[in-house]
Amino acid sequence: MEKPRVFKTNSATKFEIKAASRFAMSFLALALTGSGCVAPGGEQAGQESVAEAPATGSVNGLSSINGLSSINGLSSINGLSSINGLNSPTGLSSTTGLMTSAAGRTTISYIVRCALPAGHSITKKDQYGNNYTFNGALGLAPGWETGPTTQNDRYWISSCLMAHINTSGQHIPLYLDGPNPLGWGRNGGYPIQEGTFVGDLFASPPVGRYCGGRGFGSNVVAGRIGDDNQHGVPYAVMKSSSGDTSCDVVCSGTANNDGYTNCGGVTGNPITVWRQLAAPPAIGFEGNLGGFVAKGDQPLTLSVASDRFVEGSHSLLASINAKGSGTASIQTNAPSSIHANQTLTVFINVPSGTNWSYAQLFLQEPANNYRWTNVGYTRSQVTPGEWNSMVLKVPSDYKGSGTQLGVNLVTTGPGAIKAYLDAVYSED
Repeated sequence: MEKPRVFKTNSATKFEIKAASRFAMSFLALALTGSGCVAPGGEQAGQESVAEAPATGSVNGLSSINGLSSINGLSSINGLSSINGLNSPTGLSSTTGLMTSAAGRTTISYIVRCALPAGHSITKKDQYGNNYTFNGALGLAPGWETGPTTQNDRYWISSCLMAHINTSGQHIPLYLDGPNPLGWGRNGGYPIQEGTFVGDLFASPPVGRYCGGRGFGSNVVAGRIGDDNQHGVPYAVMKSSSGDTSCDVVCSGTANNDGYTNCGGVTGNPITVWRQLAAPPAIGFEGNLGGFVAKGDQPLTLSVASDRFVEGSHSLLASINAKGSGTASIQTNAPSSIHANQTLTVFINVPSGTNWSYAQLFLQEPANNYRWTNVGYTRSQVTPGEWNSMVLKVPSDYKGSGTQLGVNLVTTGPGAIKAYLDAVYSED
């Protein structure tokens, strides 16, 4: 059994996270065994259904938000009232709207999961008198169980519902970050920062927005943001004045790079979503260096490490002994599988050493006049001891012959630096 983890909330308090009580969305057997997907809230007529255990499994398969349109928000003609408690007849009708269809009851299951805390549930009848039980998990609007919502509650529910949408219905693990009552904190099993969601789906017309996290475009999952075939979603991407859609540009980041606040001028409570890896890498380091060699003007040695990894059980460790300002670099011949318009991802972890200023993923193309394509982060943007993803878009006129794929670390002075590299991905 996984040991309890300790995370720090935005109020600087600590709390113990057990497998059955954190906002990490591990989907248990539904995702781990490949068994059939069962929507929380169930659909067996004539008996009370039992949703999966609160906060142990939260299904990311909300294909649409039933009762929501581009004109009317969730407070309108769907049998749901934001001014009365969910557990009251006037808060959620049994004979009108959401409770009268399977899609509507799925929406209710996610609303309750987002709103009520673990251990709390509501039981409602449909129009035929069949009982359905919906379990709480995250506790973002606990007062809605018996009383009206506040505007703050509606912001939380809106972000939470958007974060759970997958238009393909595919079930994938998620990890949610945000201010209290969510709390900030990393989970090493969820290394991909997918994006941030914010808005008010209760307003008419509803407001829904998202931006791309640092892992946006990496390990894309069908039906999630980044999937070109995603359809019918209640949100649109936020853009800066220059057209940039990344959260780093349109939002304010937290000091520890866990997530984002104050996004794009959109009022609400942003929720940042982290995901697990969804595919095997193009280059891994299970017992070998993956073809990488040491380069640059700062001395370093390469080895396979087992103390830190994001995929498999090993990573590549670059032990740098910087002599001053310069570049510590590792590189390899780019795999022949890399081609134009792909997305490249590499995960780096720099747990020690402050005598560096910039980490960079690059492609250098001799066949294209030695063109240099790169992406990177400053030291302040990289969280020490955590896996940080760098995502690079391969140019549309990429010429792969002799291309070098590598990672640079710009050093600023003498001293030792440990830098780990793992899981190099190339994806269409």
